[in-house]
Amino acid sequence: MAFVTAKEHRQRTDRCAQVLAHEGLDCLFLLPGSSFTYFTGLSFARERYRLLAAIVSFDGRIWLLGPTFEEDKLRSSPLDAEVVTWTDEDDQFARVADTLWRPFGSRPKIGLEPTTNYFHFLGLSQAMRKAKIRECAAATDRLRAIKSEAEVACLREAARRTRERMERVPSQLEAGMTELELSRMFGPGAMVQIGLTTSMPNEVAGDRRLGDGDPVVIDAGDRVEGYRSDLTRTFLFGQPSAKLREVYRVVDDAEQAAIEAARPGEPAEVVDLAARRVIERAGYGEYFTHRGGHGIGLDFHDLPICVAGNHEPLEPGMVITAEPGIYLPGEFGVRLEDDILITGSGPEPISERGPLYRV
Repeated sequence: MAFVTAKEHRQRTDRCAQVLAHEGLDCLFLLPGSSFTYFTGLSFARERYRLLAAIVSFDGRIWLLGPTFEEDKLRSSPLDAEVVTWTDEDDQFARVADTLWRPFGSRPKIGLEPTTNYFHFLGLSQAMRKAKIRECAAATDRLRAIKSEAEVACLREAARRTRERMERVPSQLEAGMTELELSRMFGPGAMVQIGLTTSMPNEVAGDRRLGDGDPVVIDAGDRVEGYRSDLTRTFLFGQPSAKLREVYRVVDDAEQAAIEAARPGEPAEVVDLAARRVIERAGYGEYFTHRGGHGIGLDFHDLPICVAGNHEPLEPGMVITAEPGIYLPGEFGVRLEDDILITGSGPEPISERGPLYRV
């Protein structure tokens, strides 16, 4: 049984309509992507020369627009939408303009979600030269930042699956195996690093071989109904050095501090700052080189972004990561990451916090 129901999709478009009315916009124009899927329940590829879109109006009306050969799929949406189709020979943006002029006149006020391509923005602008077009993250990213019970259920299940895969790693590690071999063994969507490459947070798996005392960093996630988990574990193979064990303990403490700081009403930066204070006190501050966490959902990186300077308050229903790390150039790196639900009473780890290796 699906977690996210047709009723929830309709509730989402209703909330979107309320935001549009508050923002003084006639409608929201959506291209295929995570926000399109969030509202319509459908997934399509975004193409440059073949337009497909959804339109949500301030009064709750919905249009799904695209090529004739996609009509059946468009009609499979859980929404009660008007479907508009065209052939490849048609002027697609002119058809969008016709659709919008009927309810909103020649000067529609159109909101765009933040990932709209410039190419498509130009097409809309040229087809409707009197339209007022502006970005409206309030109707997309801001709504998506607060997860429903169904969304949290998806995220919990995704995290459970990833953790189960992580728990198998110690039994899979063998001296001499390469990053690529472990990556294939672990499964899809994993970033695997061994030894020296762990000091480079986004280095892709290669031919580096596992040796005694090496750290192994695995950053991975699973999807449930499109919702993603994002977990990182650092495993220590064989007999790690005293320095590696020390750095591991510091990162472990930093992650715990970040989780405890993630309370409703606190600015999103607290996740980053709490972890950073622990790492700085241990003398490794310059080696924590990325933000302390981020929102997750249909994208790996949803709002809020947990970085110093972001004063956006954490709210119940947000799901974020806490992911401190220390990366020593030419030596090794350690990162730990878990997924956390912000509740009315405080943070709740939904990935059954690690680490799986304690020192």
